[in-house]
Amino acid sequence: MTALKPRQLELPHAENPRWPAMFPWLKAALFCLPILILADIASAASDTCKSGLTGRIQADYRAMKSFKGRFDQVDRSSDGQPVKAKGEIYYLKPGKMRWVYAPPNDQVLVTDGKTVWLHDPILDNVTVQALGNLTRGTPLAFLLGAGNLNSDFICRAQTKKPPADGLEYVELVPRKAIPALKFIQLGAKPGSARIAAIRMIDTQGNVRSIRFTGLVVNVALDPSLFTFKITPEMEVIVK
Repeated sequence: MTALKPRQLELPHAENPRWPAMFPWLKAALFCLPILILADIASAASDTCKSGLTGRIQADYRAMKSFKGRFDQVDRSSDGQPVKAKGEIYYLKPGKMRWVYAPPNDQVLVTDGKTVWLHDPILDNVTVQALGNLTRGTPLAFLLGAGNLNSDFICRAQTKKPPADGLEYVELVPRKAIPALKFIQLGAKPGSARIAAIRMIDTQGNVRSIRFTGLVVNVALDPSLFTFKITPEMEVIVK
């Protein structure tokens, strides 16, 4: 087992580190929208903030004891070419999560509520970091059940048009600056507070979109899903 120089740990993203290095949250092109469209978006987003959708999403998520499901992830770089990945996600309160990326993008992110392991089976290395150093005030903190949307973010009128995917989106800005992250957009089905999508936009306008499907809530999960065993042949990177 070899300890190497620490590197920044993030949610695994397309081809990390084998894929094109996008950013610590993504890359996507900024685009301009006509003034009339922007006015319509701002009006709709203001109504979303006033409707209390943020608080309802928070309350619904906190009520979950566990869930499992699938996710589809799309990273859009500055050249506009999407890089796609998909996999399975598991969550167990408090603060335990497992993201399993399907081939050919094999990667696994596991946290037991205290430590985060990011394993790349092709490179046979694992990055290890304390969860608290990674998540404070971030979207990942919310997903782990450790954050509070109303405390960590401010709702505002949408500045970037979300996809026309049938979801109702709310745009949130971090109250405290997060490196590389400018704002997030959370999506829920109309009339529902169940989170169905999260979009993360970096300071250059690049976008990572994650859509959740097939979520089964309050399901029994094997505790071993949220532990990770480091074998002697693995290269270990400690943050």
